[in-house]
Amino acid sequence: MDRSGLRAAVVGALADAEALQRKLTDLLASIDGTGELVAVPRQGEWTKEQVELLWTQAKHLDGVRALFELTASTPGETITYAQLLARSGLDEGQQRTEHARLSRISTQLFGEKRWPIENWQGTLNQKTGKEEMVYRMDPTIAKWWTELQG
Repeated sequence: MDRSGLRAAVVGALADAEALQRKLTDLLASIDGTGELVAVPRQGEWTKEQVELLWTQAKHLDGVRALFELTASTPGETITYAQLLARSGLDEGQQRTEHARLSRISTQLFGEKRWPIENWQGTLNQKTGKEEMVYRMDPTIAKWWTELQG
Protein backbone atom coordinates (compact mmCIF):
# COMPACT_ATOMS: atom_id res chain seq x y z
CA MET A 1 0.00 0.00 0.00
CA ASP A 2 1.36 3.42 -0.87
CA ARG A 3 1.74 6.20 1.71
CA SER A 4 -1.35 8.12 0.62
CA GLY A 5 -3.48 4.97 0.72
CA LEU A 6 -2.15 4.07 4.15
CA ARG A 7 -2.73 7.62 5.38
CA ALA A 8 -6.32 7.56 4.09
CA ALA A 9 -6.93 4.25 5.87
CA VAL A 10 -5.58 5.62 9.17
CA VAL A 11 -7.65 8.82 8.86
CA GLY A 12 -10.73 6.68 8.19
CA ALA A 13 -9.99 4.49 11.21
CA LEU A 14 -9.64 7.58 13.41
CA ALA A 15 -12.98 8.90 12.18
CA ASP A 16 -14.56 5.51 12.92
CA ALA A 17 -13.06 5.49 16.42
CA GLU A 18 -14.36 9.01 17.09
CA ALA A 19 -17.84 8.04 15.87
CA LEU A 20 -17.78 4.96 18.09
CA GLN A 21 -16.73 7.06 21.08
CA ARG A 22 -19.64 9.45 20.46
CA LYS A 23 -22.08 6.55 20.17
CA LEU A 24 -20.82 4.95 23.39
CA THR A 25 -20.94 8.29 25.22
CA ASP A 26 -24.53 8.80 24.07
CA LEU A 27 -25.38 5.26 25.15
CA LEU A 28 -23.94 5.87 28.63
CA ALA A 29 -25.94 9.10 28.91
CA SER A 30 -29.05 7.17 27.96
CA ILE A 31 -28.32 4.36 30.44
CA ASP A 32 -27.48 6.81 33.24
CA GLY A 33 -30.39 9.06 32.44
CA THR A 34 -28.07 12.07 32.34
CA GLY A 35 -28.98 13.21 28.85
CA GLU A 36 -32.39 14.21 27.62
CA LEU A 37 -33.60 11.95 24.84
CA VAL A 38 -36.26 12.74 22.28
CA ALA A 39 -37.82 9.88 20.35
CA VAL A 40 -38.48 10.86 16.75
CA PRO A 41 -40.90 8.47 15.02
CA ARG A 42 -39.06 6.21 12.56
CA GLN A 43 -35.83 8.16 13.25
CA GLY A 44 -34.75 6.87 16.65
CA GLU A 45 -33.82 8.67 19.83
CA TRP A 46 -31.87 11.93 19.73
CA THR A 47 -29.81 13.87 22.25
CA LYS A 48 -28.89 17.53 22.02
CA GLU A 49 -25.28 16.49 21.41
CA GLN A 50 -26.27 14.31 18.46
CA VAL A 51 -28.31 17.11 16.90
CA GLU A 52 -25.32 19.43 17.32
CA LEU A 53 -22.93 16.89 15.83
CA LEU A 54 -25.14 16.33 12.79
CA TRP A 55 -25.73 20.05 12.33
CA THR A 56 -22.02 20.93 12.44
CA GLN A 57 -21.41 18.47 9.59
CA ALA A 58 -24.43 19.48 7.45
CA LYS A 59 -24.98 23.20 8.01
CA HIS A 60 -23.14 24.15 4.83
CA LEU A 61 -25.92 22.58 2.73
CA ASP A 62 -28.48 25.24 1.82
CA GLY A 63 -31.33 22.76 1.38
CA VAL A 64 -30.62 21.17 4.77
CA ARG A 65 -30.41 24.61 6.38
CA ALA A 66 -33.82 25.45 4.89
CA LEU A 67 -35.25 22.15 6.19
CA PHE A 68 -34.00 22.80 9.71
CA GLU A 69 -35.01 26.48 9.71
CA LEU A 70 -38.51 25.80 8.42
CA THR A 71 -39.29 22.85 10.69
CA ALA A 72 -37.77 24.57 13.74
CA SER A 73 -39.82 27.70 13.08
CA THR A 74 -43.03 25.66 13.35
CA PRO A 75 -42.17 22.97 15.94
CA GLY A 76 -44.61 20.09 16.13
CA GLU A 77 -46.34 21.19 12.93
CA THR A 78 -45.99 19.64 9.50
CA ILE A 79 -44.45 21.32 6.50
CA THR A 80 -44.60 20.05 2.95
CA TYR A 81 -41.90 19.49 0.39
CA ALA A 82 -43.40 22.32 -1.69
CA GLN A 83 -43.05 24.69 1.29
CA LEU A 84 -39.46 23.52 1.72
CA LEU A 85 -38.64 24.15 -1.94
CA ALA A 86 -40.11 27.64 -1.68
CA ARG A 87 -37.93 28.31 1.39
CA SER A 88 -34.70 26.87 0.00
CA GLY A 89 -35.01 28.28 -3.51
CA LEU A 90 -33.44 25.09 -4.86
CA ASP A 91 -34.87 22.96 -7.63
CA GLU A 92 -36.26 19.53 -6.75
CA GLY A 93 -33.16 17.66 -7.89
CA GLN A 94 -30.77 19.76 -5.81
CA GLN A 95 -33.03 19.56 -2.74
CA ARG A 96 -33.20 15.76 -3.05
CA THR A 97 -29.42 15.64 -3.46
CA GLU A 98 -28.96 17.61 -0.26
CA HIS A 99 -31.33 15.27 1.60
CA ALA A 100 -29.24 12.35 0.37
CA ARG A 101 -26.10 14.12 1.60
CA LEU A 102 -27.73 14.63 5.03
CA SER A 103 -28.53 10.91 5.12
CA ARG A 104 -24.91 10.02 4.24
CA ILE A 105 -23.56 12.32 6.95
CA SER A 106 -25.95 10.78 9.47
CA THR A 107 -24.91 7.28 8.45
CA GLN A 108 -21.25 8.18 8.84
CA LEU A 109 -21.85 9.65 12.29
CA PHE A 110 -24.41 7.24 13.75
CA GLY A 111 -24.14 4.09 11.66
CA GLU A 112 -27.61 4.49 10.17
CA LYS A 113 -29.64 6.92 8.10
CA ARG A 114 -31.70 8.95 10.54
CA TRP A 115 -32.67 12.56 10.91
CA PRO A 116 -33.79 14.58 13.95
CA ILE A 117 -36.79 15.50 11.81
CA GLU A 118 -39.73 13.18 11.31
CA ASN A 119 -40.53 12.64 7.63
CA TRP A 120 -43.05 10.61 5.70
CA GLN A 121 -44.85 10.37 2.38
CA GLY A 122 -47.76 12.77 2.49
CA THR A 123 -50.82 13.32 0.39
CA LEU A 124 -51.25 14.23 -3.24
CA ASN A 125 -50.16 17.75 -4.15
CA GLN A 126 -52.88 19.01 -6.48
CA LYS A 127 -50.51 21.37 -8.33
CA THR A 128 -47.81 18.81 -9.09
CA GLY A 129 -49.97 15.69 -9.23
CA LYS A 130 -47.44 13.88 -7.02
CA GLU A 131 -47.48 12.71 -3.44
CA GLU A 132 -45.05 14.86 -1.53
CA MET A 133 -42.92 14.41 1.53
CA VAL A 134 -43.98 15.94 4.83
CA TYR A 135 -41.65 16.96 7.66
CA ARG A 136 -42.05 17.75 11.37
CA MET A 137 -39.56 18.70 14.09
CA ASP A 138 -40.21 17.91 17.74
CA PRO A 139 -40.46 21.08 19.89
CA THR A 140 -37.54 20.01 22.12
CA ILE A 141 -35.30 19.38 19.12
CA ALA A 142 -36.40 22.72 17.66
CA LYS A 143 -35.35 24.39 20.92
CA TRP A 144 -31.97 22.65 20.85
CA TRP A 145 -31.37 23.58 17.22
CA THR A 146 -32.40 27.19 17.81
CA GLU A 147 -29.95 27.41 20.72
CA LEU A 148 -27.20 26.17 18.40
CA GLN A 149 -27.84 29.16 16.15
CA GLY A 150 -26.81 31.39 19.07
